[in-house]
Amino acid sequence: MARYISLAQLHKFETITEALEENGRRINILCRIGGDDFNKLAGRLMDCCEGIKACNSLACKLCNRQYRLKRVDDLVTLIHTKKRRWWVVTIVEYSRAFPFEDLDSLDVQKSKDRLRKLLERSGMEGPIVGSFEIDYHEACGLWLPHYHLLFPSTLQNRQAKENLRKKVIKQQPHHIKRNKPARPIKFQRLKRPYTQISYNYKLVSNAVRDYECRRTGKMRTKKYRLADEMFCRSLCWMDRIGRRRLLFSFGERD
Repeated sequence: MARYISLAQLHKFETITEALEENGRRINILCRIGGDDFNKLAGRLMDCCEGIKACNSLACKLCNRQYRLKRVDDLVTLIHTKKRRWWVVTIVEYSRAFPFEDLDSLDVQKSKDRLRKLLERSGMEGPIVGSFEIDYHEACGLWLPHYHLLFPSTLQNRQAKENLRKKVIKQQPHHIKRNKPARPIKFQRLKRPYTQISYNYKLVSNAVRDYECRRTGKMRTKKYRLADEMFCRSLCWMDRIGRRRLLFSFGERD
């Protein structure tokens, strides 16, 4: 844990060159699909890549890289000063899954407000931070909303942990896929701060495909880039709602 002093040192964290290359791929796809909205976004991303004007768009890999680098480094520094244990927690909203065509009507703020009430009623205390995320599951044609969060392992939170788990399971009893058990909440100890917290702030949407593992015969999932037109629509959605809308906090001020 001590051998890293910044997210930028992690091997898997994208370099500036890799971020620029990804932006180039996004620009090419947006231009190839075409249309006013896609072309306008492509132009803004191009100006950002060329240093003409920073776009600070959620659809921009370069700007997201800069944000993630500062946010994760700041959080790891805070964690080291607090001298306490932490959890990374995933909460999945199976009952809030929705078809692709409803993407533009998704109310992220309403979802965040529901989660804050759930945390409060469960007796959890902050600071709890993280992000809202959606992935498109191709097998059932649905977007699946979920949260990646960072929790302090305080005495109060350890006592409230099972209360939160029970409430989440009660609200999200069924998976969106047949014959698959629902796992709407998962707690993990924070052991690799830069890697695990960076995962909480991916700020990207993917297509999720099911496949059968040859070794075990069990069904697994793997993430891919969305199909071109869907990818362009998701980039425009990300650009429209902005980064701040996806960020989550509960009791952070305290």
